[in-house]
Amino acid sequence: MLLPGLVFCQDRPVFEAASIKVNDRPEQSQILTPNPEGLTGHNVSVRFCILMAWHLQDYQISIPTAFRDSSDSPRYDIVAKAAGPVTHDQLLPMFQSLLVERFHLAVHFEKKDSPVFALVVAKGGPKGLQDPAPGSEPHEDPGTVDPTGARHWTLYNEPVSALMGLISNGLSRPLLDMTGVKGSYDFAFVLPAWNRADGPLGDHVVADVFPEVQRQLGLRVEARTAPIDVLVVDHIDKLASDN
Repeated sequence: MLLPGLVFCQDRPVFEAASIKVNDRPEQSQILTPNPEGLTGHNVSVRFCILMAWHLQDYQISIPTAFRDSSDSPRYDIVAKAAGPVTHDQLLPMFQSLLVERFHLAVHFEKKDSPVFALVVAKGGPKGLQDPAPGSEPHEDPGTVDPTGARHWTLYNEPVSALMGLISNGLSRPLLDMTGVKGSYDFAFVLPAWNRADGPLGDHVVADVFPEVQRQLGLRVEARTAPIDVLVVDHIDKLASDN
């Protein structure tokens, strides 16, 4: 399967000018900043750029070992400018084109069996789901934060899959809706607070948030293996071609 940004033709969107230079003094953080006429990157790896250009998570890419963001993988400073103002939707395929042209990047998507978290219906069925008011628009209300630091979310006229956007941050594997629950509902969810000192965000989600999903909404999260779309890097040059 190819995404539109992978179908390169003569009229594909490209930057008017771009500079890609090796960063000889790599730092810990990688920074990629879009702007109204392009983007700038500092200390970025090719892998990081691919993730940003195709809007992927870490688990959605298969890339040769040499490019997996190890301490000795090449890092770059990038300045890319379009001929005029560009939107975010225009910027991504332009960034893809830049990586293809300068690194001779070749990629394709394929399904791969991977570890996932599955959102399923718990014993006793879902609870707390109310029919939306007639004519109500789908939206999410972040509500208030109580003294414990928990945020009281309310979702209006939304499918249960909308919950996944609230509880998937920090996870090292995708969270898939396998509930089979159809339709849209009004429902509330109190998202437990994360204390950074207690450990990584992903660990907090698994240990503290997932049990609350079952207690509050009657939906369980379990570890499974399932096919997901993965971007496979078929070829990539070690260094960028001349600017």
